[in-house]
Amino acid sequence: MSSTCWWLSLLSLAGTAALHGQSLARLHARADSLAREWRRANAVANAIDSLERVRALAGRDTIRVGALTIVTNPSPLPLREAAARAWPVIDSLYGAEAHQLEQRPYAIVAVDPDTTVQRPPIQSGIEITWDRDVASLTWLLLANVPIGRPDTGWQNWLGGPVLPPIQADVQRAGVYVQLVTAPSQAARRCFLGDLSGCRDALDLVDTADPLPRWYPSAPERRSLVLKSFGSYFDRETQRPALQACARGSDSACTQLLHSLPPGGLPKPVTYDARATLANLALRLGGREAYHRLVASAGRPIADRLVSAASVPVDSLLSRWRAEILAARPRPVTLPARGVWVVLGWTALFTACGLRSSRWRVS
Repeated sequence: MSSTCWWLSLLSLAGTAALHGQSLARLHARADSLAREWRRANAVANAIDSLERVRALAGRDTIRVGALTIVTNPSPLPLREAAARAWPVIDSLYGAEAHQLEQRPYAIVAVDPDTTVQRPPIQSGIEITWDRDVASLTWLLLANVPIGRPDTGWQNWLGGPVLPPIQADVQRAGVYVQLVTAPSQAARRCFLGDLSGCRDALDLVDTADPLPRWYPSAPERRSLVLKSFGSYFDRETQRPALQACARGSDSACTQLLHSLPPGGLPKPVTYDARATLANLALRLGGREAYHRLVASAGRPIADRLVSAASVPVDSLLSRWRAEILAARPRPVTLPARGVWVVLGWTALFTACGLRSSRWRVS
C-alpha cells in the first residue's frame, strides 16, 4: 500500500514539474512577444513624434539676434525688433551661458486676434495674438528665456528661475515694503541694518530648522499658525493643538509648525527679495558670473552668491540693502483741494449714517 502511494506521489510531482516547465516556457514566450510589441509601438511613436515636429515647424520663420533664436510662423508680429531689445539684457545677465539659446529657441505661434477665426487644434510653443506691440513682446521674451535651469538646490532656494529684471525698480520697491511689513523679526532686523537679519530673512544660513531663525518669538509663531494655517490645522487630529496654540501655548504652535511638510514653512520674504539679490550678484560678477553660479552646484547658497559676485557676502548684502532702501515707494501726496473733497464726502456719509434708524434714540 505504501509502495503504491509512493509511486503515485512521484508521478504527481513529475506531472507538476512538467506543467511548471511548460508554464515557464509559455511565460517566457509571452514576455518576448510583449517586448517585441513594445519595441514596435515605441518605434511607431517616435516616428509619429518626429513627423509631428516636422509638421509643427513646416512653413515657419527663424529669427536670430545674437544667440537669441525664435522659430515662428509668418505674421505681422514685430518679433525681430523685440528680439533686438531683449538680447542685450539677456546677454548681460547670462553672459557666455546665453549661447545656449542657439540650441534652445523660442517657439512662438502667432494667431489671429479675431476670436471668431478658428485656430488649429494642435500648436507647439507660446501662442500669442499678432496685434502685440514691441514693448509687450520684449517683456514676453525676457519673462520666458529658455535658458537651462540651474540645479534643484538653487531653484529650491530662489523659488523660481533666474530671469532678467524686467521692472527692477518696482520689484525693489515691493521688497522694501516686505522688509517693513513682514511678520518676521529677521526681516525687520535686516531693514534696520543688521546683516545677520538679512542672512536669516534671505535664507542664507544653512541650518536644519529655520523656524527659530525666521520666527524666533512666540507671538510670531502664534500669528503664523492662526493667520496662515488656521484652516489647514483645523482637522480632528490637530484641532486640540490648534486650540492650545490659540490659547497661548507656544509649544503647541511650534509643534504644529514643525509638522508642516518639507518646504511648507513660509519664508520671511518672497521670491522678489531673493531674485533681486541674485540679479545683483550676477550684475557685479560680470559675464562669467552666471557660469560660476551654475558650476558651483552643491555648495551653500551664500558661497555660490559670493562666487558669482566675486565680493564677500556682507558686501553683497550691504549693497543689496542699500538698493532696496533707495527704492522706497514715494508717499502719495493729496492736493489741498483733495483734502476738502475727502472731508466733504466724510461729512456726507456721517450725516447719512446718523439719519439711519439704528442710530436714533427712542
